[in-house]
Amino acid sequence: MISDFSELKKLRQIAGLTQAELAKRVGVSQSFIAKIENGKIDPKFSIIKKIYDELLLMINVQDTAEKIMHSPVIIAHEIDDIISVVNKMENYNISQIPVVNNDGKLVGIIYDYTLLHKIVSSDIKRLTASKIMSPLPPLIQKNEPVNRILRLFSKYSVVLVIDDKLRPLGIITRSDLIGFLVKHKLEEPQ
Repeated sequence: MISDFSELKKLRQIAGLTQAELAKRVGVSQSFIAKIENGKIDPKFSIIKKIYDELLLMINVQDTAEKIMHSPVIIAHEIDDIISVVNKMENYNISQIPVVNNDGKLVGIIYDYTLLHKIVSSDIKRLTASKIMSPLPPLIQKNEPVNRILRLFSKYSVVLVIDDKLRPLGIITRSDLIGFLVKHKLEEPQ
């Protein structure tokens, strides 16, 4: 689920809607939209989904995941110790890292917040990537349309682009998607 509602503001602006216009379309007040965007309230999931669905109707991009994804994907192996995982995340300035098995197939993902919790609550000498990883986020193919990817970001912060053998080809974060949409909007003929 989204924790930083300022991203909704960016999507609303990309869609070319004012707070009042979005509020009218969703059936809430303009001040309610403002409070969401400023992080002053934590709305129900159903409201956020309704807002996202409305914004997605307004944003029409014909590109695919392949155009947005970062590749190659920085990965950790199941047997990597916590120090090497942390070093990779710091060296590449990333907040999540997919985990693969010996065959290079995805088996999980490590998020910075999960890592922080494990470091605080566990004996870190025994921690390996397999012991701190979370379940995989959505997995998509490189030809997945951007509009479908947008829907995933109402619930997830990252998606992984895979091949037919479950190996990572690319990664897309919310920031990547927003940056792509802003660039796409700026390139549109006015």
